[in-house]
Formats: sequence, C-alpha cells, structure tokens
Amino acid sequence: MSAEFRLLLVCTANICRSAMAEVIAGAMLQSAPLPMATASAGVRAMVGHPMAPHAVAALAKLGLDGRAHRARMLDRDLVRSADLLLTMEAAHVPVAVGLDPEAAPKTFTLPEFAALAAGAGGRRYRSDTVERARAIVQSAAARRDRRRVLDVYDPYGGPPEGYDACAKTVGESLSHALGALLGPR
Repeated sequence: MSAEFRLLLVCTANICRSAMAEVIAGAMLQSAPLPMATASAGVRAMVGHPMAPHAVAALAKLGLDGRAHRARMLDRDLVRSADLLLTMEAAHVPVAVGLDPEAAPKTFTLPEFAALAAGAGGRRYRSDTVERARAIVQSAAARRDRRRVLDVYDPYGGPPEGYDACAKTVGESLSHALGALLGPR
C-alpha cells in the first residue's frame, strides 16, 4: 500500500467538473497533515484538452488557477491506484468499476461520499494517517444506500453562472469529504 492517500475525481470529459474538483481539492489539501495526492480523469475524456474556459473563470473567482489542466482518460491503472474514486454522477461509477471490479467499495459520487463520510468510522486511528482515511472509505461503503445517489450538475455548454454554481457545489462537497478523511484538527 502507498504511504499517501490517493484521491481520483472522475467526470465525463475531464474538462469541467472533475478538473475543477482536482484544483479545488489540491488547494484544500495544501496544508493537510495527511499525505494525499489528487488526480482527475474522464470516462470519455477529451484527451489533452484544457479546462473549459468558463470552468477556468469559475476557479479564478475562487482565487484558483486551472489553466495548466489537461484532460486524460480514465484507465485501469488510475482506478487501481486510487484509494477513493469520487465521480460526478452515478453513470460514471459502473465505468470505473468495469475497469476494475475491486474498485466498487471505494467508488462513490462526490455528494454521496460527502454525506456518508460525515458519520464514518476511523476513530481508532490517529487523525492524520492514511490508515484512518482508508477506514473511513470502508465505513462509508458499508453504509451506502444506492437508492439515494446524487449527481453534480454538468455545466458544460451552459452560461458562466452554471460553472460558478458547479464550483460551489464541488467545493462544499469536497469540504465535507476531505474534512472527514483528514479528521479533527
């Protein structure tokens, strides 16, 4: 097992939702006590394309820079190397699990995991350990209710306000998810 916790964020083209989520998560984790790596990919990625201009603008309003992002395709190696896969919609989950069936217990939509992680276990571990974060993922998997899966709205092709709303939703969900993984400070 890796000495760092690996978070993979997944959407369709990897130019809006998961790309914004990767940048937002990276900013949230800058001073985290837990060694955590973030990456993003798309189930039908526009490989090599930059982040959508409105997505870059939405991040800039938050003081973040998404201009360096380049889309990449979700593949088996990425799925296998991740400790937690957070997709932007329920339709992405079977694609990830199809690449590696063993990924099922660690694959959630972002809003689903944010809700489940709030009450997850992991209390017997120090708050800044990779083992604790992995225990939270296991606890969330054991308590999931597949009837209540939530998606992150896809703003692609819409007005700038949709990207702003998406960035806000992603940021709030990541705050809950990462807060649970990192534990009390």
